[in-house]
Amino acid sequence: MNQTVAVTGATGFIGKYIIDNLLARGFHVRALTRTARAHVNDNLTWVRGSLEDTHSLSELVAGASAVVHCAGQVRGHKEEIFTRCNVDGSLRLMQAAKESGFCQRFLFISSLAARHPENSPGTQIPNTSPNNG
Repeated sequence: MNQTVAVTGATGFIGKYIIDNLLARGFHVRALTRTARAHVNDNLTWVRGSLEDTHSLSELVAGASAVVHCAGQVRGHKEEIFTRCNVDGSLRLMQAAKESGFCQRFLFISSLAARHPENSPGTQIPNTSPNNG
């Protein structure tokens, strides 16, 4: 199989399983990472970058027939950081996938905790939150 799948959140809990599963099925995987990674498999290419870096996102999705997006902030950050990553970063990735001209499928995996910081475990909800009461 010569299909390439781009993956974000590749070093996270779910992302590691996604990559292992794709590699076991013969896919080529291009995975986004914030830090340099060792070469471990001929079918796995690490792309250094972030959801804020449009150049790295373009490199990530170039030639990929599918994108699996499971990266995001889920705890310990202010709402503007959640928005910058979980909304703006996701939109940048979608735009890069669209502009690549190759992407036929885009799978967005998220959780309620990625919606707002007040939904994260251990975070105190301020009285001013519109979700409070």
